[in-house]
Amino acid sequence: MMRAIGRALRERRAGERWRVAEDPRFSAVPRTITILSDAFADGGALPDDPASPPLRWSGVPERTAMLALVVEDVDVPLPRPATHAIAYAIDPQTNALEAGGIAPGQMSLGTGAFGTRRYIAPAPLPGHGPHRYVFTVLAVDYVPRFDQPPTRGRLLDAIAGHVLALGEITGTRER
Repeated sequence: MMRAIGRALRERRAGERWRVAEDPRFSAVPRTITILSDAFADGGALPDDPASPPLRWSGVPERTAMLALVVEDVDVPLPRPATHAIAYAIDPQTNALEAGGIAPGQMSLGTGAFGTRRYIAPAPLPGHGPHRYVFTVLAVDYVPRFDQPPTRGRLLDAIAGHVLALGEITGTRER
């Protein structure tokens, strides 16, 4: 049943134009942060693991006050990408996250898809085809304060005009 629904929706996809780096407020931000993972190559298959993959990055500008991380499924059959994780107020001296590092109690997490405050493992609709999961790290020149965990929109609104650099790595998954 789910596979039939996935096949029927195969052409419906949120699209890359809605990912963080394509937001008009960030589209001119320098892409000087390089992100790598020991679990997958850029454009390669993500591991079949419920924990967030290990990530490491370089190229964070000196004036960075915090890092933010947004993980999005740009191929979900919805009008906009599904947010699989939002992490913010990451110490700018941090240059890596271990596997499972995007987790409650380990960092400040925003509210992503389905109202969750954790990493949601990739699980595309069976039969829908390959999905791309974009991990975006943003270097921000100040630390915004929130009265509640921010959604993707609230975080991006708060840091607009303050992003010094960003970087992306994309993993894929198909069921």
